[in-house]
Amino acid sequence: MISRLISFLLFFIFTFTFPLNNEIQGKFIYDVDINKNELYLFNNLLELKTYDLETGIVKFSRQINQLDANRLNNRTWSGLYSGDVNLSPDVMNGLMDNLELKKLENDKFYLFHDGGGLVLSLENDKLNRVDNSFPFMNKFFGDFINYNNKLFHFGGYGLFRTNNTMLLFDEGNSNQWDEVTYKNNLPNEIKSGLASFFSLLIDSDYYVLSGNSSFNNERVFNKSILKFDFEEYSWEKLGEINLDLSANPLIIPSETCFYIFDRDFFYQVQLLKGKMLKFDYMRDFKAENLGSNIPYSKSDQSFLSINKKGEEFGVISMNNYDNKYIHTFRPHNGRVNTSMLNKYKLDQIINVDSVKEIPLYKVEQSRNQFFIPMLIVLVIIIINLFYKGVKKDEKGVNKKLYTIEEDKLFFLGTKINIDNNALEILKMLQESEQITSNDIVAKLVDNGLSYDYASKVKNKIIESLNEKFEFITGSNEAFINISKSSKDKRIQILSLLKN
Repeated sequence: MISRLISFLLFFIFTFTFPLNNEIQGKFIYDVDINKNELYLFNNLLELKTYDLETGIVKFSRQINQLDANRLNNRTWSGLYSGDVNLSPDVMNGLMDNLELKKLENDKFYLFHDGGGLVLSLENDKLNRVDNSFPFMNKFFGDFINYNNKLFHFGGYGLFRTNNTMLLFDEGNSNQWDEVTYKNNLPNEIKSGLASFFSLLIDSDYYVLSGNSSFNNERVFNKSILKFDFEEYSWEKLGEINLDLSANPLIIPSETCFYIFDRDFFYQVQLLKGKMLKFDYMRDFKAENLGSNIPYSKSDQSFLSINKKGEEFGVISMNNYDNKYIHTFRPHNGRVNTSMLNKYKLDQIINVDSVKEIPLYKVEQSRNQFFIPMLIVLVIIIINLFYKGVKKDEKGVNKKLYTIEEDKLFFLGTKINIDNNALEILKMLQESEQITSNDIVAKLVDNGLSYDYASKVKNKIIESLNEKFEFITGSNEAFINISKSSKDKRIQILSLLKN
């Protein structure tokens, strides 16, 4: 009995509710600005409220006007874009489950459809649609990213599989989502796509942790930390994390760290330092109080805030965690359709003095581990040079590096197996000296492929043919050349190598 009473009292010591009313009625979506220490809530009554996370007081409350029906051009999506649309609370209740709120650095607010596609802006207290694309594009549980004031979307699940595409919103021009072309091979962890993962953007580096690849309901869990460089448009696998995340612990991405609330221990993954810290919980505290992250679910909502009050007056923190708070939305036990926003001080959840540094990755890099890959690369280079020397005489005899005859492709006389999609692309390249990537995708879509799948098929065919061509002919030039249009750098121009 005494033990239960102590646990009960400790729980209320740990929990700091807002000094006013921390109950939230109805459905809502939210975003957080960790630098301003502000919470933004948008609800089904079309209200956008700004909370001070230190005090819990509402700083601003804006009533958002409905969409202008005359500007909707009869678009249809669950009745939202009919000519006489009325965004009543009932309509918004149905939409909230599929919308995400994002605040950009310039204080612009956007609403996105979770499946990708739909983009609504909140400007001048008006809700307007700004995209010109499909309302949703089967990319559920992907991620919206704001980099350099440009909107991107990565991954997601739809049509019984995950995808690995990165899309860029061409705002102000076509107002459509265009696929970004990666400049290197994808890590195995995302070749089959990824959804329901956690991410952090640090400068130009985009980090991804956890998530699932899925095809026909067969799921593969991602155990590695991956990084995408927005300047180079390239992916990198940093390593398999030295932690079992299969039990779906609560993970909160914030600042430059992943905060992981496992059942028995708390972990802080410090990405820039490449290390992981492990902590014990305070006695009698249960991680279940905070919740967990269930894949393909939005039921658990938690975030971190930092109270910077006092820094300007020279107030020194006792440790690195006493100014950090964990917030979590939980269903109200006594009221239907009501949520409670609970607030926990981090250094009263974890025992700061119990900190231990453990390896971030299961296989830590060493000089010996680098030596073997370097040796392999060196051997490959030597073999390649030798192979090119052997092939040199053959090229003198057979001047044509490739031939396309009767729907068959040959590299230096070697027949290359191609499917109907590859044959379609080759015919288009033969008919025109130059053709755009979009024209090829459009042709594949006309043949029955979806847009996302057609883009992937096109990229894989070109990559495969170029690799086979280089290997067989020893040529330093690509069989299918890819360049940027001189008129519009976003448009890719494809052409066959002149024989």
